[in-house]
Amino acid sequence: MKYFFLLPLLFLPWCVTAQDLFTKVNDANNPVTTFSNTPAPYKGAAWIDLDDDNRPDLFAGQRYLFHNDGNGQFSALPNLNGATTGQIASGSSWGDIDNDGDPDAITANYISGLHLNNGDQTFSVGNADLSNFADYSGWDCALADVDNNGLLDLTFVHACCTFHPSGPFTCRLYLQNSDGSFSQQTGYEFTDQTAPYTIPVWADYDLDGDPDLFIGSGPASSAGPDFCYKNLLQETGAFTLMRLSTAPFDALQNGQTYNFPDIDNDGDLDICLTNYAGVPTRLWRNDGNGNYTSLITPFTPAGSFLANTWGDIDNDGDLDVLISADNNSSVRCYRNLGNGTFGNLETAGTAGASVSGIALADYDNDGDLDFFTNGAGAARALFRNDSLAGARHWLQLTLQGTTSNRSAIGAVVRVKATINGQPVWQIREVSAHNSFQSHNDLRQHFGLADAEWVDSIEVRWPSGLIESFGTQASDRFYKIIENQGLSLLTSASEPGRPVHLDISPNPIVDQFRITSDRPILSVELFDSTGKNIPLRCEASAAGVVCRLPETLPAGNWWVRAGLGQGQFAVRPLIRI
Repeated sequence: MKYFFLLPLLFLPWCVTAQDLFTKVNDANNPVTTFSNTPAPYKGAAWIDLDDDNRPDLFAGQRYLFHNDGNGQFSALPNLNGATTGQIASGSSWGDIDNDGDPDAITANYISGLHLNNGDQTFSVGNADLSNFADYSGWDCALADVDNNGLLDLTFVHACCTFHPSGPFTCRLYLQNSDGSFSQQTGYEFTDQTAPYTIPVWADYDLDGDPDLFIGSGPASSAGPDFCYKNLLQETGAFTLMRLSTAPFDALQNGQTYNFPDIDNDGDLDICLTNYAGVPTRLWRNDGNGNYTSLITPFTPAGSFLANTWGDIDNDGDLDVLISADNNSSVRCYRNLGNGTFGNLETAGTAGASVSGIALADYDNDGDLDFFTNGAGAARALFRNDSLAGARHWLQLTLQGTTSNRSAIGAVVRVKATINGQPVWQIREVSAHNSFQSHNDLRQHFGLADAEWVDSIEVRWPSGLIESFGTQASDRFYKIIENQGLSLLTSASEPGRPVHLDISPNPIVDQFRITSDRPILSVELFDSTGKNIPLRCEASAAGVVCRLPETLPAGNWWVRAGLGQGQFAVRPLIRI
């Protein structure tokens, strides 16, 4: 534990560094490193907290579930009910589909599935709830709230026409209605026409408040069109998709995985696309006005690349990338140099067989990102980050929607910190699909380099609500519940119980009482920019009573309570 308080072979040769960056976990007693995997060569993994204990559990396609027991150990759970085998590919996407407090899943398999969590780590199959879905075979799938109604919608893609033993099928898109039923959507190329659809990614690439759709469609042996769509929900008030036809979306690709990292921390989302044989992998920088410049990097030559997944693996304040290549057991790593360029190839880790899916998470809760790989057989491997982050600081946020979908998928988070003497904003989007047939932990991880504090946290929820929080200490796990404030989960490696903090009355005129199940050592008041407002408080048997300054105007404010042992909790306060 680190705790710091306050298809074809590659056309290019594979270069292997002298030592892998991550430590491969070889533990005969840890089932995530020893389970008997299926032989399907193209399948992914997902990190998801099944029991809300702030420890990411693991799903390894095509059907394996593991509980994170803490201290780096896992235990095997029953296989995901209804997850099938029988083909070469398997993807999954996890989120709270029915908003009942536990994560559900969709899977793409020989027979794809909707899997609803029963609340006890067992699952019921909900395929009968989906029209025109019987025996549907899919290559991959993704969850997103595409119409921002607070309910997750389902997307399945099928790689026509030689990649499945059944079909061919078009893609399936289901919108979830307010009563929990699903309506199949048609009228788009991907829903009505067959093509070699590979990886679907929903991302708000233009940051206008609705998720857009990007489907890599690599035919494997030649170039072809990808299927990229802008969501017109904000423009028209109703969900509809418009095919993107301008650069860079108009070029022929051999598309696999789209991703939208902010590589230069300038506040807009750039684009990375891994391409398969014969077409270079792409990285485009966004100039902020919707114009994209193609960049040449060490990872943009042509190759049979599959996953690209992004995270700050060294906690220096900018995003690095891990890439998988077909028919290769090593995971490529390219570290962001902080000036819009990337370092040369390093090997993040080497599995025992060809890797396709990569999923990032801080599974041991020590403040840095680890990863799991999947693919055929021994490609399943766990890699621990032991030294890349050094003593650099970090922050991790769990988001929970109320009006928005409970998993907060689609929420955009911005964190400001002073890094190496300069104010830096970093941006993340909560996504249930951001790698090849895989997705990273839904917790949002930020590397902070030398910053012992973050100056500001801003969340734009799918509902449209924007919330801001002031100064918070680094090296901690926080939870933000939509319209209910921010609380500290823990600053140690093993999570403690959530903080309970109440303000009454709220809204207030001039005086309020604050109570908690823990001793309250300090109370502070902040505006939305993090500026501290003087506050007079006195302890009483009924809690801490505070009086607002007479000159404080009406509006929204934030109360931050210090609870000892480095713990804080933040709650919104409204003055009328």
